[in-house]
Amino acid sequence: MSSFKLQEIYTPEKCECCGQTKTYILSIDAGTVDILKSVARAILKKGINAIHPRKEMEIKEGMMDYDLMVKEGMLTSNMVGNLSRPRFHGLIAHIKGQPGNYCLTSKGAKFLKGESIARYAIIDKVMGHQIGYWNEEKYQINIKDFSTDEEYWEGINYDIKEGQVITKIEKDPLTQTQLFKTDGKV
Repeated sequence: MSSFKLQEIYTPEKCECCGQTKTYILSIDAGTVDILKSVARAILKKGINAIHPRKEMEIKEGMMDYDLMVKEGMLTSNMVGNLSRPRFHGLIAHIKGQPGNYCLTSKGAKFLKGESIARYAIIDKVMGHQIGYWNEEKYQINIKDFSTDEEYWEGINYDIKEGQVITKIEKDPLTQTQLFKTDGKV
């Protein structure tokens, strides 16, 4: 697990009238990463970058070992309720015109493949949306910060093109054979 320590204190915006805070920061944590991994696995199984977590991924608490559940692309009710966490970081997104459906974003896929992203999103309490990142250059994080010695995340082995899941095929010239032999005629 990451030994990351916050070195500064975030100062939220405050309402001029009542003094209540209008913003807060939301960190990427292990639970957020597990939700993202589950969504990525479910999308791979489905073959299309559109998933309805409540209908297609939710299982009852305790039905399956937690690590196995994540690897199988399943979520508990609490995890479904926390889908806003990876959404606020731009790792998944609602699909416009399809209530309850989410897709994996290119940022989410890159994060799962090991690319670093900003750790803290600034959330506007009134709008309920992410409005930026706090100290984006200073506080970066990647998937490796959430793995332990015994845990291994192989990343995702697919790309998404026009909403379709494209699995990468390793081409080994020694094992490839010609499917169609031609005699020079078309």
